[in-house]
Amino acid sequence: MKVLTIDQMNRLKELGVDVKPKGMCLMYTSDSSDCYYLKYGESTCEDDVVAFGLQDIIELLPKSVIINSLNHWFCVNQNCLLTEFQVMYVYGNDSYGVIKQNKSLLKAAYEMLIWVIENGYLKTK
Repeated sequence: MKVLTIDQMNRLKELGVDVKPKGMCLMYTSDSSDCYYLKYGESTCEDDVVAFGLQDIIELLPKSVIINSLNHWFCVNQNCLLTEFQVMYVYGNDSYGVIKQNKSLLKAAYEMLIWVIENGYLKTK
């Protein structure tokens, strides 16, 4: 299972996303140093950070956002010509509000999550 890196998770934490592990989950934990490693289990340390996968990011992203007074809907697409994934908010068939694309769907979704938070479309702490 691919997950965000500890640096990406820390960036989300800085932006106010709740990254505290709850119950049994995949998380980053440290051995009393700044060296983090992945483990599955329950949190035993205050510094533990949950490791988001693609599904976690998709669940955080709003299903729609208002851009220039128009409702844009969340969409995921694979651009076969560019061999990249596109995570976007679209209005109609030809009007794109925002597109994030990457060869990794996880990275494209992460970039969109950052954009959504920085532009006030997702409330955080």
